[in-house]
Amino acid sequence: MGRYSVQTDLYKDITILKDTYFTPPFNVVEVRENKKNPLLELMIMSSSPGFFNNDNYQIDIKVKKETLLNLQTQSYQRIYDTPDGAQQHMRVNVECNAYFSHLPHPSVPHKGAIFESDNRIYLSDTSVLIWGEILACGRKLNGESFAFKKYRSLTQVFRNDKLLYKDNLYLNPSKVNYKTMGQYEEFSYQANFICVDPHHSPKEHMANMAEKLEGEEDIIFGFSQISDDACVLRVLGNSGEQLFRALKKIQKQLDKQAGDLRQQQIDLKI
Repeated sequence: MGRYSVQTDLYKDITILKDTYFTPPFNVVEVRENKKNPLLELMIMSSSPGFFNNDNYQIDIKVKKETLLNLQTQSYQRIYDTPDGAQQHMRVNVECNAYFSHLPHPSVPHKGAIFESDNRIYLSDTSVLIWGEILACGRKLNGESFAFKKYRSLTQVFRNDKLLYKDNLYLNPSKVNYKTMGQYEEFSYQANFICVDPHHSPKEHMANMAEKLEGEEDIIFGFSQISDDACVLRVLGNSGEQLFRALKKIQKQLDKQAGDLRQQQIDLKI
């Protein structure tokens, strides 16, 4: 079982890594270039090339009050032939006036892969969440398009312990032809991007995201407003790198917006 945990805190109004714990194959590394940036940037590094049979990863993230965290991954998440399955469980707590941003690299299930992911995110009334997920149809260039056995990713977002958003992504290629109309059709990658922000309207975020995506070729996308302060973006495309790069632009803009706002608050105290 692989495990890592992260807990943030404040030091002179700058977010720091207060506590971390990890076991092989993980390592937690700070990658923030400007140490005066209020936003803490961490990268999860792994010595493993991906998920193997019976792997079970446990992740615990605590974003404390008024801290800002961007959590990054190192590379694509490959899921190898796993006859008995592999699992990942992630728990995230984002306290009041805190900011959490997470866009992992695309997941690529290989032929024979069985994978289950359970993500539970707990927010307060003033928490901000930026969360993304990109899934490939498999190793398309190797002739493994939808050759995996099962992929399930359950993401639940709670606000004050009440369910705000639930996404149950379940793919079973032996039961469904995902190349037909109403499924993936001619596309091979899909992405979900969630934005929960009580400080800005969903319409503002959707307009900004649409502007960033309109220049991208060979994709289709759409939005859903799920509450007065939350929206979801869904994208279909044929390049994981393209989708990751496009969503990364959106994430960087939101990260900068959060960091600039916090810096303004810090300057007012001085």
